[in-house]
Amino acid sequence: MAHKVVISPINMEFSVEEDNNILNAALAANINLPHSCKNGECSSCLCKISNGDVELMQPYSKTSLTAEMIANGYTLACRAMPKTDVTLDMPGFSNNFPIKMLPTKIESIHKIGTVAIIKLKLPSNQEFQYVPGQYIDIMYEGKARSYSIANGKIKDGCIELHIRYHAEGFFSEIVWHKLAANQIIRIKGPMGSFKLHNCLGKVLLVCTGTGFAPIKAIVEKMIEDNDHRHITLVWGGASVEDFYLPEILLTWQSKLNITIQLCLDSTPLPNYYNGFVTDFIKENFINLSAHEVYACGNPAMIEALSKLASMLELDKQYFYSDSFTLSS
Repeated sequence: MAHKVVISPINMEFSVEEDNNILNAALAANINLPHSCKNGECSSCLCKISNGDVELMQPYSKTSLTAEMIANGYTLACRAMPKTDVTLDMPGFSNNFPIKMLPTKIESIHKIGTVAIIKLKLPSNQEFQYVPGQYIDIMYEGKARSYSIANGKIKDGCIELHIRYHAEGFFSEIVWHKLAANQIIRIKGPMGSFKLHNCLGKVLLVCTGTGFAPIKAIVEKMIEDNDHRHITLVWGGASVEDFYLPEILLTWQSKLNITIQLCLDSTPLPNYYNGFVTDFIKENFINLSAHEVYACGNPAMIEALSKLASMLELDKQYFYSDSFTLSS
């Protein structure tokens, strides 16, 4: 049995089938509810239920959704399955850039170590808009894989994706062994709510691996906007080759008020911090109350950083995250 969900106060409606969650149903209806990880780890899809009942799917982070929040009517859209018709209280929500399904042509695939940088040519007869930090789904052989858009704006009609190779990973194996320039790939997007916010605080950008992709898009947006807030970028990796675009960092330093630290969690090397990104932040930041924190990477890093940021007095509303999970 399907239940109706109404987004208040704009009165936007969609249906949720039995055993589906609110977020998945909204995205299927081309309604881009705020979200990031889609698996209960972050709090990007936190929303308040003003009417109706839901069942919470397990597991979910008890930090992102506490018992007190639940008692006050809050839920995580990615974990909430309606048991009745539901009204979500979401003041300020608007579906600015509707989700579209589009064919794209592979313009190029450039492999740097274990990362492939793919440029996808968008159709010239259809408009595609996004906010730097958002992601798209690649649709291939009936499966969907999510990748952040890595450029701050469409360049030469293309969007850029960064895809790490994982042995036996469904789509990364296809990228490495089957795809080539001029092939057609269907995408769905834009999706997600990770983006730069127009606050006045200092900006702390933290990423691991290809979590650098949405960070790159955000930094390019800051360059375009002539944004001179102080930025600290902390990028973590297991090996030197994980920092796959070192030349772009030098360009940023010439254009922005930015400090960059690369963190190696393996063998110590000169000019690299030896340890995790959270170790570096713990050692070098006494207080984060004047900052906004933007974090992209694996769920364990996001959760550890969120806890550390709270200890360093960051207001939770200024912690923004995009959690990456490995797909098979």
